[in-house]
Amino acid sequence: MRLQTRIANPSSKEGIKLLTDSYALMSTLFPPEDNHALSIEDFKAPNIYFIIAYKDDKPCGCGALATKSNYGELKSIFVDEKCRRIGIGELIMMELEVKAKNLKLNELYLETGANLLAAIKLYRKLGFIECSPFGDYKESPHSFFMFKKIHSSLIKF
Repeated sequence: MRLQTRIANPSSKEGIKLLTDSYALMSTLFPPEDNHALSIEDFKAPNIYFIIAYKDDKPCGCGALATKSNYGELKSIFVDEKCRRIGIGELIMMELEVKAKNLKLNELYLETGANLLAAIKLYRKLGFIECSPFGDYKESPHSFFMFKKIHSSLIKF
């Protein structure tokens, strides 16, 4: 089994499929006002770094780093249901953190669903801790906010 990530176009066939699958899942779990996913068009902004993860050359997950004024925000970390529990989520997170370090960001933030316990467990394993809402987010019973201090240094992944 070979796992890898590649910088990708969110409008590619693979990008659209993964993001659409992510949107569909989130719409079954949370009310519309608590779905904070970016649109496929939004993912094309110059401050967004979008990647797709592959298992044996088959697309199976995605994620993005949005560079804000002085921090990075992780967006739409998603792994196809058939590919979960084999390290894809961790691979995506690690690649996005490397990118953030290379951009000399010192903090990473994310908003996830309060009931996405497996995701929260992974984020904690990777050093994220709970925090209050950040940016334009508001307190919500459906949202769980996390952040991680990172030390910027140019590294390769």
